[in-house]
Amino acid sequence: MPKMNTPRLDVLYRPACAADAEALHAVHAGRVERDGVDRFSTLEDVYSTGLLQEALQHAEAEGSQDQWLVAEVEDNVVGFSFINTWREDDGTWVYLIVGWVLPDWRGQGIGTHMLEQMEARARQLAASQHPGEKAELAANASSTEQDSTALLLYAGYRAGYTVLEMDLPAAMPIPQHPLPQDVEIRPVLPEHLLPLAEGIGACYKNEYDSGRYAEDYDPTAYVASLAQPRHDPTLWRVAWAGEAIVGQVLTVIKDGRAEVFEVSVSPAWRRRGLGRALLSQALQELRRRGVQVIRLHTVAEFKTQAWTLYQSVGFRILKEFPRYRKEMGI
Repeated sequence: MPKMNTPRLDVLYRPACAADAEALHAVHAGRVERDGVDRFSTLEDVYSTGLLQEALQHAEAEGSQDQWLVAEVEDNVVGFSFINTWREDDGTWVYLIVGWVLPDWRGQGIGTHMLEQMEARARQLAASQHPGEKAELAANASSTEQDSTALLLYAGYRAGYTVLEMDLPAAMPIPQHPLPQDVEIRPVLPEHLLPLAEGIGACYKNEYDSGRYAEDYDPTAYVASLAQPRHDPTLWRVAWAGEAIVGQVLTVIKDGRAEVFEVSVSPAWRRRGLGRALLSQALQELRRRGVQVIRLHTVAEFKTQAWTLYQSVGFRILKEFPRYRKEMGI
């Protein structure tokens, strides 16, 4: 259990504004070494100044600056926090509190005070935005963010589920796996995107018990995401049985690494080697294009135990990302 910290009396806590973007980026960048942030990660980001400025300008435009909190000492920003909100399939509204403090300023009660203030704000938002509906607090800390983990556990948060980040070592040979009989891979055309997105949504219907932790899924929004210029459908491997899509492995190359961001197989075609065959072909294409760093992430608790499939073709677990939850307590 972490020691109780006496809050500093000279810290100013205030809403953030667009002019703070550069200072917030400096906080984020300043924690990278202490928190073991991996620059190739598919789950960790060091937010750019431009991205932060855009988010803060949006908050100012919609009047939600009070969902961003800055900790400032003598005009120097030493920490910040913000709230994200979404609805899960079981009807729960989730208020995720994200925040960091510069390493040299930790252990002085700043992180604790920011968390308490943002929890209070999340309770106000839940009461006004979704009265009478189920709501829950959330927070994240990876297995290398030891300071944040200690703070969250002390504050009463517990891991609801865990995301695993995995990588394929560059020297790992990729085995050949044949497609099942009566299945073929076809090029992805624009008119395939909607049935592809709808099929992906169906693949995850039973991964979470009673929709717990599953976010609302909009196939149309997913189609819009897949149509963005950063995606190259020639990297994808989509399997058809007759006129039905029965499995897919989707990858993207970005920032010096590839991410396998979707691996799913229709329930009726599972346990036939289809997922392994599609994955091996997609990985071979990435290697053919000279990509050495290949990452993916999955939920440890998925009923399909997808992480075992990834291990079978050579992926290894790099880091765990527990997703913490706490009762709202309105």
